[in-house]
Amino acid sequence: MTLTEVVVSALILGICSQVSLQGWSRTNQAAATSARTDQQVRLLEQRLLASRRVLSSAPIADQACRWDRDAVVGVLEGLSEDSHPATSWRFDAAGVGLWLDVELMGSKAAQSIKRSQLFTPAGLGHCPREANDEL
Repeated sequence: MTLTEVVVSALILGICSQVSLQGWSRTNQAAATSARTDQQVRLLEQRLLASRRVLSSAPIADQACRWDRDAVVGVLEGLSEDSHPATSWRFDAAGVGLWLDVELMGSKAAQSIKRSQLFTPAGLGHCPREANDEL
């Protein structure tokens, strides 16, 4: 084997090794990003489930199967406030639904994850059967 062949072989081996390491590094970064995203989605779902549990167990609906807004605000403000995830809520115009928004902002604005869920008194089991039949 001549010196030229050895140099070319070493060069090819070096390039292949570098490309292989870059591919492995990118795969490792993608796996870490995916694990972080899964954890963030789990946090959002846990916050929604906790909100649902608190809303379903508190007496916050009136006899007409509508939200008692003051009671709802009191219950939601009583939840533990973490900076992650950020929770906000708004009532719909008819007063029947409550939109709960949960958002987790990443270090970059493009990485924010947001979930919204509509809660109604009937959906949480607060309305008597007669009120449900009339709607």
